[in-house]
Amino acid sequence: MDKILGLDLGRKTLGIALSSVIGTVHPHKLIRFNKDDYDCLLEPIKQIVIENNVKTIVIGLPLNLNGTQSKMSETCLNFKKKLEDYIPNILITMVDERLTSVEAHELLKEMNVPLKKHKEYVDMLAACQILQSYLNQKGAN
Repeated sequence: MDKILGLDLGRKTLGIALSSVIGTVHPHKLIRFNKDDYDCLLEPIKQIVIENNVKTIVIGLPLNLNGTQSKMSETCLNFKKKLEDYIPNILITMVDERLTSVEAHELLKEMNVPLKKHKEYVDMLAACQILQSYLNQKGAN
């Protein structure tokens, strides 16, 4: 199985998850950046893709609970276009990420991680959930 990168894009953080060649998903890293400065993320993502021989990037698409697009959905779709231009010849797809951050917070609570530490892990765990969702959908097809 090819390696796949999962991204949870926020306004100031990017959670990154990576799949292994056997399909397991694990947190990779968190990148903090200046609010809405998405261009600064292009080169670090490209380096991760090259270093890990990634074939597919999955970006979470934050939809409203009723399934309509949110303001952040537009930001994520624009970021996808920038990535496609910056890293040609790689498949980049979007996955519904509704409630992934809520689920990540719940998981951290279950693991007894102090609330002050949630910020350090929630975006990476959300990226893991986005990536796992993609793998589950791919497996079902």
